[in-house]
Formats: sequence, structure tokens, C-alpha cells
Amino acid sequence: MSESVSGFYDALSPFYHDNMGWDWDAAMREEGAILGRFLSARMGDGEPRNLLDCACGIGTQAIGLALQGHRVHATDLSAVSVDCARREASRIGVDMTFGVADFRDLGASVADTFDVVVACDNSIAHCLSDGDLATAVASMKSRLVPGGVLLLSIRDYAALVEARPRFNNQHAQDRPDGRRVVFQLWDWADDGHSYVMHQYLIRQDGNGTHTHHFETKLRALLRDELIAALRQAGYADIRWRLPEESGYYQPIVTALNA
Repeated sequence: MSESVSGFYDALSPFYHDNMGWDWDAAMREEGAILGRFLSARMGDGEPRNLLDCACGIGTQAIGLALQGHRVHATDLSAVSVDCARREASRIGVDMTFGVADFRDLGASVADTFDVVVACDNSIAHCLSDGDLATAVASMKSRLVPGGVLLLSIRDYAALVEARPRFNNQHAQDRPDGRRVVFQLWDWADDGHSYVMHQYLIRQDGNGTHTHHFETKLRALLRDELIAALRQAGYADIRWRLPEESGYYQPIVTALNA
């Protein structure tokens, strides 16, 4: 997992803004506000928390949550992504700390424990095997204080496994510096348990048309499979919240470090 996943994000992260069909700054602030409200409701108060985002990417959730007043340490397997996140935080003027870490082995790089551990944007689906999944959720649990909360967001794969769509997240945007056309092509495994995601970015500007391709493999991780892994790791009070309940764009799973 490590080399292939880090290579995917090392290549993609510098183009992340081009891949988005929306205003990243606005989306980052909105996601931070939504997740902040959700955590306040889940934990029963609105107090600032010590928070680890262990799949931070370029900082979409981590920076948003820091702007909500939380004390955030942000890590990712991809060193390039972490560098991008650090630059975004500096540009926005938010005080955070950063590090490079594999969320399957957080103890090797992250010494502290936290009130909340976050891994959003379907990052847990990079755990292709049951062993990787079990290792990841146990590693995240090891960085939680007693009573701390794990928060994951993941695609709702139940319907996707049935339909096995080929194209996803397609959009086009005309900007002052040219056109962006973005889409994903999914190549499903025969058993429907995983798929190779091809991310395409087409940039058109005064110098012509430029095509970029990024590829990674993901597990179509079902709700029951994830909940079973969390139970096996010793989490309690596991809850699944759909977007219409949470306001977040993906289903959210929370679990308590009992």
C-alpha cells in the first residue's frame, strides 16, 4: 500500500486545486464548520480539542478544523501532500503542526495522544485487505485518549457495488487562465470488492491542451465491514451518519476509544 498510495498523492497533490470544480478555500471553511459542529454534538460540548488528522492531504479538513479553534496536528503518508498542506496553512494564517506518517503505524511518527483522530475523504478505502484495515483502525485507536473519538468519512459503497459505475466526479470549469475538464474512470475488479480509480485532468490554456493521469486502487469498503473492524479493534458506541443527518458530503462513522 505505502509506495503506491504515496506515489498517487505525491503526483496528484500539486494539481489538487485544478482537480476541484469549486472554490477550495470556501469548501475547506465549510467542511471545517460542518465537522466542528458534528464533533461538538458528538462529544457534548463546544470545547476546542486536541485533534489529529492522520490523512490530511493538502489540508482540507485539518485547516478547516483549525480555523474552528481546534489544536490540530496533521499527517499524511505523502510527503508532497504534507508540504502542500503546510503551505496552505501558512497562506491562510492558521497555526498547526505537521508530519509525515502512515496511518497504519502512527506510533512510529506521532508520539502524542489526542481527543479526536480524523481520516476523511474516503482515505480508509486504501486499506485493500482485512489485515491492513485492522492495523489502521488499531493504529488510530492507539493515538486516542481514553474516551476519545475516531471520525472517518467514506463513500457509501452499497449502491456503488451493485451499479459498478464507470465514470464519476466529472466536471468542467472555465477559468481566466483556461479550461479544466476533470473526471474519474473506475475499473472494477470482477468480484466487485475493489476498483482501480483513474483520475484525469485536462488543462487547456494558451499553450495548448495538457492531460494528466493519476491512478490508485481502492477497496469498495462496505459499512458492515468497517463497523466489524472497529468492533474487533475494541471501539465502542460506533455510529454511522448519512449526509442528510450530518450535513457532510460523505457518510461519517464515529467510534469511541472505550
